Amino acid sequence: MADVTRAYIEEHPSIREALSEELLNYTALARKIQAERGVRNEEAVTIACRRYERGLRTETPELRAIRSILHRSRLQVHSRVAIVRFQDDWEILDRLLQIGRATLPDRTHRQMFQLFQGTVALTLLCEEDYLGTVLPEIPARLRLAVERGLATLAFRSHPQVADTPGVLAHMADALFRRGINCLETVSVHTDSIFVFRDADVIPAYQVLSDLFPASAADADVAAKVA
Repeated sequence: MADVTRAYIEEHPSIREALSEELLNYTALARKIQAERGVRNEEAVTIACRRYERGLRTETPELRAIRSILHRSRLQVHSRVAIVRFQDDWEILDRLLQIGRATLPDRTHRQMFQLFQGTVALTLLCEEDYLGTVLPEIPARLRLAVERGLATLAFRSHPQVADTPGVLAHMADALFRRGINCLETVSVHTDSIFVFRDADVIPAYQVLSDLFPASAADADVAAKVA
């Protein structure tokens, strides 16, 4: 009965969230689980719901490990970003790499020009300023999509993140509960990059920074978002 109850709650994030805030009527929830899962013992399901709720308020070793990683990490914002998606073609990939090699060394500070190869498309994540250089070099028929007006949140963590399950899931769950859409998520060694539309980046920053201690947020974030 406990397994059935646990599985049902975990399949319904809104119920799990309400339980964590102690906002649910256990009897009503037990009857709902009974009706949908065809179980008979209402009292047993109610007890399982209460135990699940108590477990949510108990910090597990797994959650402590995740919070330890977050406390040693930083969150940085980068605005005026664009995404361009191309057909997956080696000639296009080679041309984009040439553009990156020719352009990046001329910049006086670190700029964003990141290329990712998927199963059906190439994705370029770059400064909006680069579009004037990149787009004329690739025929329009080979472009799948171009989106401007984006921003990234870069989660820069301790190397231990690679061996700690659930860190990104913890962050993604926080965004989901606030209804914030993430366009892309990319992990590169100890960096995890979340891409948002401009309208979502401030709410996303507020949600994710709540998972970090106050000192972990970069002091120059306002300047980067402005």
